[in-house]
Amino acid sequence: MNTTQQDPGIRIVADKALWQRINDFSPDQPGIALPFSKKLAREQQWTTAFTAEAIAEYKKFVYLCCILPQGASPPHIIDEVWHMHLVYTQNYWEHFCEKVLQRKLHHHPSTGGRQDRNKHELWQRDTLTQYQVIFGTAPPSHIWQDSPPAPKAPIYKRLRRALRLSPLLLLLFILPGCNGTFTPVATWIALLAIFSGIFGSSDPRDPKKKHQDSGGSSCSSSTGSSCSSSSCGSSCGSGCGGGCGGCGGS
Repeated sequence: MNTTQQDPGIRIVADKALWQRINDFSPDQPGIALPFSKKLAREQQWTTAFTAEAIAEYKKFVYLCCILPQGASPPHIIDEVWHMHLVYTQNYWEHFCEKVLQRKLHHHPSTGGRQDRNKHELWQRDTLTQYQVIFGTAPPSHIWQDSPPAPKAPIYKRLRRALRLSPLLLLLFILPGCNGTFTPVATWIALLAIFSGIFGSSDPRDPKKKHQDSGGSSCSSSTGSSCSSSSCGSSCGSGCGGGCGGCGGS
Protein backbone atom coordinates (compact mmCIF):
# COMPACT_ATOMS: atom_id res chain seq x y z
CA MET A 1 0.00 0.00 0.00
CA ASN A 2 1.46 3.33 -1.11
CA THR A 3 1.12 6.01 1.57
CA THR A 4 3.16 8.72 -0.17
CA GLN A 5 1.41 12.07 -0.05
CA GLN A 6 1.10 13.48 -3.59
CA ASP A 7 -1.05 16.54 -2.87
CA PRO A 8 0.64 19.10 -0.59
CA GLY A 9 -2.75 20.66 0.12
CA ILE A 10 -4.03 17.55 1.88
CA ARG A 11 -2.49 15.96 4.93
CA ILE A 12 -2.98 12.19 4.85
CA VAL A 13 -1.80 10.17 7.80
CA ALA A 14 -1.44 6.48 6.99
CA ASP A 15 -2.30 4.05 9.75
CA LYS A 16 -0.88 0.62 8.96
CA ALA A 17 -2.23 -0.91 12.16
CA LEU A 18 -5.74 0.29 11.31
CA TRP A 19 -5.51 -1.08 7.77
CA GLN A 20 -4.31 -4.43 9.10
CA ARG A 21 -7.30 -4.65 11.44
CA ILE A 22 -9.73 -3.71 8.67
CA ASN A 23 -8.16 -6.08 6.16
CA ASP A 24 -8.22 -8.98 8.66
CA PHE A 25 -11.87 -8.34 9.53
CA SER A 26 -14.52 -10.72 8.19
CA PRO A 27 -18.23 -9.88 8.41
CA ASP A 28 -19.09 -13.58 8.15
CA GLN A 29 -20.05 -15.36 11.35
CA PRO A 30 -18.52 -18.85 11.27
CA GLY A 31 -20.65 -21.93 11.60
CA ILE A 32 -23.98 -20.55 10.33
CA ALA A 33 -25.95 -21.51 7.24
CA LEU A 34 -26.42 -17.98 5.93
CA PRO A 35 -23.39 -15.78 6.69
CA PHE A 36 -23.14 -12.12 5.69
CA SER A 37 -21.47 -12.68 2.32
CA LYS A 38 -23.96 -15.34 1.25
CA LYS A 39 -26.92 -13.19 2.29
CA LEU A 40 -25.46 -10.18 0.47
CA ALA A 41 -24.98 -12.23 -2.70
CA ARG A 42 -28.54 -13.52 -2.50
CA GLU A 43 -30.09 -10.11 -1.81
CA GLN A 44 -28.16 -8.37 -4.60
CA GLN A 45 -28.17 -11.39 -6.94
CA TRP A 46 -24.38 -11.21 -7.28
CA THR A 47 -21.98 -14.05 -7.98
CA THR A 48 -19.86 -15.37 -5.13
CA ALA A 49 -16.68 -13.97 -6.69
CA PHE A 50 -18.17 -10.52 -7.26
CA THR A 51 -19.49 -10.42 -3.68
CA ALA A 52 -16.05 -11.23 -2.27
CA GLU A 53 -14.49 -8.46 -4.36
CA ALA A 54 -17.19 -5.97 -3.33
CA ILE A 55 -16.52 -6.72 0.36
CA ALA A 56 -12.77 -6.29 -0.17
CA GLU A 57 -13.35 -2.89 -1.80
CA TYR A 58 -15.74 -1.95 1.01
CA LYS A 59 -12.85 -2.43 3.43
CA LYS A 60 -10.68 -0.10 1.35
CA PHE A 61 -13.45 2.47 1.30
CA VAL A 62 -13.74 2.35 5.09
CA TYR A 63 -9.97 2.79 5.41
CA LEU A 64 -10.14 5.85 3.16
CA CYS A 65 -12.93 7.18 5.38
CA CYS A 66 -10.67 6.89 8.37
CA ILE A 67 -7.51 8.52 7.01
CA LEU A 68 -8.72 11.18 4.56
CA PRO A 69 -9.40 14.55 6.24
CA GLN A 70 -12.68 14.97 4.35
CA GLY A 71 -13.67 11.31 4.42
CA ALA A 72 -14.66 9.37 1.31
CA SER A 73 -17.71 8.81 -0.87
CA PRO A 74 -18.93 5.29 -1.76
CA PRO A 75 -20.09 4.19 -5.21
CA HIS A 76 -23.37 2.32 -5.52
CA ILE A 77 -21.94 -1.19 -5.14
CA ILE A 78 -19.96 -0.40 -1.99
CA ASP A 79 -22.92 1.49 -0.56
CA GLU A 80 -25.00 -1.69 -0.92
CA VAL A 81 -22.38 -3.63 1.06
CA TRP A 82 -22.42 -0.90 3.71
CA HIS A 83 -26.23 -0.97 3.92
CA MET A 84 -26.17 -4.72 4.49
CA HIS A 85 -23.45 -4.42 7.13
CA LEU A 86 -25.54 -1.85 9.01
CA VAL A 87 -28.34 -4.42 9.25
CA TYR A 88 -26.01 -6.57 11.36
CA THR A 89 -26.12 -4.00 14.15
CA GLN A 90 -24.21 -5.93 16.79
CA ASN A 91 -21.42 -6.90 14.42
CA TYR A 92 -21.22 -3.41 12.94
CA TRP A 93 -21.32 -1.29 16.11
CA GLU A 94 -19.88 -3.52 18.82
CA HIS A 95 -17.19 -5.30 16.82
CA PHE A 96 -16.39 -3.43 13.61
CA CYS A 97 -16.68 0.18 14.83
CA GLU A 98 -15.66 -0.30 18.45
CA LYS A 99 -12.86 -2.86 18.10
CA VAL A 100 -11.67 -2.68 14.49
CA LEU A 101 -12.08 1.00 13.57
CA GLN A 102 -12.00 2.18 17.18
CA ARG A 103 -14.36 4.99 16.18
CA LYS A 104 -18.00 5.42 15.15
CA LEU A 105 -19.04 5.50 11.52
CA HIS A 106 -22.63 6.65 10.90
CA HIS A 107 -24.54 6.48 7.64
CA HIS A 108 -27.11 9.18 6.77
CA PRO A 109 -29.48 9.12 3.78
CA SER A 110 -29.04 11.70 1.05
CA THR A 111 -31.00 14.94 1.23
CA GLY A 112 -31.80 14.44 -2.46
CA GLY A 113 -31.90 16.91 -5.32
CA ARG A 114 -29.50 17.95 -8.06
CA GLN A 115 -27.23 19.99 -5.78
CA ASP A 116 -26.68 17.10 -3.40
CA ARG A 117 -26.09 14.70 -6.29
CA ASN A 118 -23.52 17.03 -7.88
CA LYS A 119 -21.75 17.39 -4.54
CA HIS A 120 -21.63 13.62 -4.18
CA GLU A 121 -20.21 13.18 -7.69
CA LEU A 122 -17.42 15.69 -7.01
CA TRP A 123 -16.59 13.97 -3.74
CA GLN A 124 -16.57 10.57 -5.39
CA ARG A 125 -14.09 11.75 -8.03
CA ASP A 126 -11.82 12.97 -5.25
CA THR A 127 -12.21 9.61 -3.50
CA LEU A 128 -11.11 7.79 -6.67
CA THR A 129 -8.04 10.02 -6.91
CA GLN A 130 -7.08 9.43 -3.29
CA TYR A 131 -7.66 5.68 -3.68
CA GLN A 132 -4.91 5.56 -6.29
CA VAL A 133 -2.62 7.68 -4.09
CA ILE A 134 -3.09 5.46 -1.03
CA PHE A 135 -3.25 2.00 -2.61
CA GLY A 136 -0.91 2.65 -5.54
CA THR A 137 -3.36 1.31 -8.13
CA ALA A 138 -6.50 2.44 -9.90
CA PRO A 139 -9.77 1.35 -8.28
CA PRO A 140 -11.50 -1.48 -10.19
CA SER A 141 -14.04 0.23 -12.44
CA HIS A 142 -16.62 -2.55 -12.23
CA ILE A 143 -16.88 -1.83 -8.48
CA TRP A 144 -16.15 1.88 -8.25
CA GLN A 145 -17.87 3.36 -11.28
CA ASP A 146 -21.16 5.04 -10.46
CA SER A 147 -23.50 2.29 -11.60
CA PRO A 148 -21.49 -0.85 -12.39
CA PRO A 149 -23.17 -3.72 -14.21
CA ALA A 150 -22.98 -6.35 -11.48
CA PRO A 151 -22.73 -9.94 -12.75
CA LYS A 152 -26.00 -11.79 -13.05
CA ALA A 153 -26.76 -14.76 -10.88
CA PRO A 154 -26.20 -18.19 -12.50
CA ILE A 155 -28.85 -19.22 -15.01
CA TYR A 156 -30.17 -22.02 -12.80
CA LYS A 157 -31.10 -19.43 -10.17
CA ARG A 158 -32.87 -17.31 -12.76
CA LEU A 159 -34.66 -20.42 -14.02
CA ARG A 160 -35.80 -21.16 -10.47
CA ARG A 161 -37.21 -17.64 -10.18
CA ALA A 162 -39.00 -18.03 -13.50
CA LEU A 163 -40.56 -21.31 -12.40
CA ARG A 164 -42.12 -19.53 -9.46
CA LEU A 165 -44.45 -17.97 -12.01
CA SER A 166 -45.64 -21.39 -13.18
CA PRO A 167 -48.94 -21.43 -11.20
CA LEU A 168 -49.99 -18.14 -12.79
CA LEU A 169 -48.80 -19.20 -16.21
CA LEU A 170 -50.77 -22.42 -15.92
CA LEU A 171 -53.94 -20.39 -15.57
CA LEU A 172 -53.30 -18.90 -19.01
CA PHE A 173 -53.66 -22.40 -20.43
CA ILE A 174 -56.45 -23.72 -18.20
CA LEU A 175 -58.90 -20.82 -18.23
CA PRO A 176 -59.16 -20.42 -22.02
CA GLY A 177 -59.41 -24.19 -22.36
CA CYS A 178 -62.46 -24.35 -20.08
CA ASN A 179 -64.64 -22.55 -22.60
CA GLY A 180 -62.93 -23.94 -25.67
CA THR A 181 -61.47 -20.63 -26.76
CA PHE A 182 -57.79 -21.38 -26.28
CA THR A 183 -55.73 -19.13 -28.55
CA PRO A 184 -52.05 -18.92 -29.49
CA VAL A 185 -51.94 -15.54 -27.73
CA ALA A 186 -51.97 -17.23 -24.32
CA THR A 187 -49.10 -19.46 -25.39
CA TRP A 188 -46.99 -16.52 -26.50
CA ILE A 189 -47.67 -14.62 -23.27
CA ALA A 190 -46.62 -17.61 -21.18
CA LEU A 191 -43.44 -18.20 -23.17
CA LEU A 192 -42.55 -14.51 -23.04
CA ALA A 193 -42.93 -14.45 -19.26
CA ILE A 194 -40.72 -17.53 -18.85
CA PHE A 195 -37.93 -16.25 -21.10
CA SER A 196 -38.06 -12.81 -19.48
CA GLY A 197 -37.56 -14.42 -16.08
CA ILE A 198 -34.61 -16.48 -17.27
CA PHE A 199 -32.74 -14.11 -19.57
CA GLY A 200 -33.95 -10.73 -18.40
CA SER A 201 -32.46 -8.44 -15.80
CA SER A 202 -31.20 -10.22 -12.72
CA ASP A 203 -32.61 -7.49 -10.51
CA PRO A 204 -35.90 -5.67 -11.16
CA ARG A 205 -34.53 -2.70 -9.26
CA ASP A 206 -32.63 -0.36 -11.57
CA PRO A 207 -29.41 0.52 -9.69
CA LYS A 208 -28.68 3.46 -11.95
CA LYS A 209 -32.10 5.02 -11.39
CA LYS A 210 -31.93 4.26 -7.68
CA HIS A 211 -28.52 5.90 -7.45
CA GLN A 212 -29.65 8.97 -9.38
CA ASP A 213 -32.68 9.41 -7.17
CA SER A 214 -30.69 9.07 -3.98
CA GLY A 215 -27.92 11.50 -4.86
CA GLY A 216 -25.40 9.54 -2.81
CA SER A 217 -25.11 8.68 0.86
CA SER A 218 -23.57 10.51 3.76
CA CYS A 219 -22.42 9.70 7.24
CA SER A 220 -20.99 11.06 10.45
CA SER A 221 -18.13 9.70 12.48
CA SER A 222 -16.33 10.35 15.72
CA THR A 223 -13.05 9.37 17.31
CA GLY A 224 -13.38 10.26 20.93
CA SER A 225 -14.89 13.70 20.43
CA SER A 226 -18.35 14.05 18.99
CA CYS A 227 -18.81 15.17 15.42
CA SER A 228 -21.57 14.77 12.90
CA SER A 229 -22.72 15.87 9.50
CA SER A 230 -25.99 15.60 7.64
CA SER A 231 -24.79 16.14 4.08
CA CYS A 232 -21.88 15.35 1.79
CA GLY A 233 -18.98 17.72 1.93
CA SER A 234 -19.37 18.90 5.51
CA SER A 235 -16.82 18.42 8.25
CA CYS A 236 -16.21 19.34 11.85
CA GLY A 237 -13.05 20.63 13.37
CA SER A 238 -12.61 18.61 16.54
CA GLY A 239 -11.82 14.97 16.21
CA CYS A 240 -12.81 13.99 12.69
CA GLY A 241 -14.16 15.01 9.34
CA GLY A 242 -17.69 13.97 8.45
CA GLY A 243 -19.67 13.76 5.26
CA CYS A 244 -20.12 11.17 2.53
CA GLY A 245 -18.55 8.25 4.28
CA GLY A 246 -16.54 10.72 6.35
CA CYS A 247 -14.46 9.08 9.03
CA GLY A 248 -11.27 11.05 8.60
CA GLY A 249 -9.09 12.41 11.35
CA SER A 250 -8.05 16.03 11.22
